[in-house]
Amino acid sequence: MRDTHLNILLIEDNPGDARLIKEILREAGTADMDVEWETRLSSGLSRLQQGSISAVLLDLGLPDATGLETVTKVCSRFPEIPVVVLTGQGEEAVAVQAVKRGAQDYLVKGAVDTMVLVRSIRYAIERKQMEVALVKARDELEKRVEERTSELLTTNRMLQLEIAERQRAGEALKQSEERFRAIFEGAQDLIFLKDLSLRYTHVNPAVEKLLGLPSSRIVGQTYEDLFDGEGSTCIKDADERVLEGKSIEDEHTNMVNGMPMTFLNSRIPFRNSEGQVVGILVVSRDITERKRSEFSPLECDTAYTSKAMRSTLSLANVAGQNDSTILLLGESGSGKDYLAKYIHNCSKRSSGPYFSVTCASIAASLAESELFGHEKGSFTGAHGRKRGLLELAEGGTLLLNEIGELPLTLQAKLLAFLDTKKFTRVGGEKETSVNVRLLTATNRDLEKEVETGAFRKDLFYRINVMSISVPPLRERREDIPILVQEILSQLSQELQITSLPSIDSAIMERLRKYDWPGNVRELRNVLERAVILSGGKTVNLNNLGLPRETERLDEDWSFTTSFPADQSLNQITQDLKRSIINEALRRSRGRRQAAARLLKISRDSLKHYMKTLGYFEQE
Repeated sequence: MRDTHLNILLIEDNPGDARLIKEILREAGTADMDVEWETRLSSGLSRLQQGSISAVLLDLGLPDATGLETVTKVCSRFPEIPVVVLTGQGEEAVAVQAVKRGAQDYLVKGAVDTMVLVRSIRYAIERKQMEVALVKARDELEKRVEERTSELLTTNRMLQLEIAERQRAGEALKQSEERFRAIFEGAQDLIFLKDLSLRYTHVNPAVEKLLGLPSSRIVGQTYEDLFDGEGSTCIKDADERVLEGKSIEDEHTNMVNGMPMTFLNSRIPFRNSEGQVVGILVVSRDITERKRSEFSPLECDTAYTSKAMRSTLSLANVAGQNDSTILLLGESGSGKDYLAKYIHNCSKRSSGPYFSVTCASIAASLAESELFGHEKGSFTGAHGRKRGLLELAEGGTLLLNEIGELPLTLQAKLLAFLDTKKFTRVGGEKETSVNVRLLTATNRDLEKEVETGAFRKDLFYRINVMSISVPPLRERREDIPILVQEILSQLSQELQITSLPSIDSAIMERLRKYDWPGNVRELRNVLERAVILSGGKTVNLNNLGLPRETERLDEDWSFTTSFPADQSLNQITQDLKRSIINEALRRSRGRRQAAARLLKISRDSLKHYMKTLGYFEQE
C-alpha cells in the first residue's frame, strides 16, 4: 500500500551526500516525495517530534551520534516510522545489525541509483506498515487469547461452582428423601398416594398394619377393591376435584375388619417437577374414639312405639336415600336435630361428617364467616384462613337449625350456593366447591315469614323440596319410657355416673301425664336435675321438680338455716345458692335458660354456679 504523498527526512551531516540523494530523487521525478534535510541527530529527532514524516534516511556517522546508537535512538523513540540506514563501503555488517535493531533497510553510499533509492524507501514504508499490522494483529490475537482464557477460567469456575452446588443439592435431596422416608414409614397417620386412575401407588406401614395386608397387595387397587365400594361415590367425587387442583379436608367412616372407623382426611394434589397434577397425596388420621363420644340417634325406626314418631322416622328414612334439601318443622326442643342426624345416618353420606349449627346463636356479623369461612386479613381479627362449616362438612351433611334467623343478606348467598354448590370465602377471590348435603330446620311458620318479607321466597322454595314435621312430645307419650332410658344412658356418660337412679312406675306415669311444653329438651333437663339431686338413688317427685296440678309456680319460697354447728359459713352460703338454683329450676320446669332468666343471670353463669356447687362434681 502506497501513500499519496510522502515526506522523507534525510539526516546526513555530509552536504555532498545530501545533495546527491536529493538530486537522485529529483531526477527520478517522484512528485509524491518531498525531502527535508537535517545535519544532526538532535535536530532530526526534533523534526520527527513535530510529526508528518513518512520515512527517515539515516546516516550512521553524525556529529552527535555514531554507529548503531543512532538507529537505536530513532527507532526506540519513533517505532512507527520506517528507517533506511545510509552506510559507507565496507560497512554492510554494521548495516545488517542496524536492521536487526529496528531499521527496515540499508543503502551503501556510492552505490545508490535512482531506482534503488526509491524502491528502498517504498520498501521500508511498506515493511513498517506490515510490521505495524503484524504487531496489531499479534496484540489483537493476544487480547483475544487473554479474553478467551479469562472466559474459559470463568466458565471453569462456574462449572466447578455448579458441580459443587449439584453435589450439595444432591446431598440435600438425599437427606430430604431420608427424612421423608422416616416420616412416611414412621408416621402413625395413614399416608398413601393415588395415580390419575385413582389406584394406590404407595402406602406407608400404618396402612399395611390397619388393613393387615402387605403393600404389594394394596398397590394397584382402588378404594372400591379394598372397602367393597362403601361410600365410594363421595370418595370418588372428592378425589376427582383434587385432580383438578383443589385441596380437600373431609371425614369418612370405613368398615375395617368388620369395625366402623372414622378418619379425618387431607387430600392434596401431587404434582411433578413441571407443576402438573399426576396424582393425589392423602393423609388420614383415625378419629374413631372422638366420634364415638358424640351422641348417635337410634338406627332403626322400630325403636319408638308411637305411631306419630314411627311415621316420621319412616319418612325420614325415605328422605335419607337421596341428596335433596329437607326442611324439618316442629316445636322448639322436639328433636329436629335428632331427626337430621337420623337422616344423615340413613343416607349414603353416613360415612361422612355431620355438623349442626343454630343460626340464632351466631352473631350476624360473624354468620357469613362461620358458614363460608374467611381469608387471612379479610376483617379485624382474621389472623389466618378459616374453613367454614360448609367445608368442614365435606362429603357429609350440614344442618342449619333455626334457619328463619338467618340474615337476609346471607340468605342470598346461601341460595347461590344451593344452586351451584360453590361459594367464595369472606375476603376471598376464588370460588370453592364442596360436596355437602344441606338440611334445614325451623320452629317458625316460614310461609308467614315470606309474606312479611323476613324470609326470601326463592330460598323458601329451594329448601322446601321435602318437609318433615317432628311431632311434639305430648303427641308421642308412648315413647317417653324409651326416651328416658336413652337420656339416662347419655347422662351416665356425660356425668360419669357408675349407677343410674331407678325410676318406678309411678314416676314414669307422672312423666307420661305431663304436657312437656319444652318437649324432649325439657325432658332431658328434668332428668338431668333428677339424676343430680337423687345422688344415684331412687328418683322422687321432688327430684323431678315437675309442678303438681294444684301447685303454684310463683308461690313464696324461703330458706331456713341455723347458727352453724358443724358447717362453715362458706358451706351454708353454698347450700343457700344450691337451694335458690333448685327452686329456679323447679319453677322453670327444668329449663336452664328460663331458670337463668328468673335468677337474672346468663345461662353460662348458671352453668358455672351449678358446676361450682357440685351439680357436675363427677364430670
